[in-house]
Amino acid sequence: MVSVWPVALAGGLRYETPKVNMLGKVYGWKVVYDPNRPFAIDMAGFAVNLHLILSKPQASFKLHGVKGGYQETSLLKDLVTLDDLEPKAANCTKVRKGLYLKCLKCCANSVRWQ
Repeated sequence: MVSVWPVALAGGLRYETPKVNMLGKVYGWKVVYDPNRPFAIDMAGFAVNLHLILSKPQASFKLHGVKGGYQETSLLKDLVTLDDLEPKAANCTKVRKGLYLKCLKCCANSVRWQ
């Protein structure tokens, strides 16, 4: 099982998220960078069940020989299909507001605005 959810302050957006249909199935991605990637998701936006990884020893996270932004896809395509993804956070409609605001405040305080 691979669970997915929105990620705040990712990819130049306030948040990136899987697009989920009325049946609770992921059908695409709300991202800026290459939304047509098979799994256009940030590393912080998914979790993989350990039993799944152990059952598919050929699965690997490739750092070399993979186009930038496709590292997550390199792993996930070895494990699941889009239809297998399990949306969390109320079908990917919720971003933790408190955490998002804390991140925003932290970033605003650490970046020099010109």
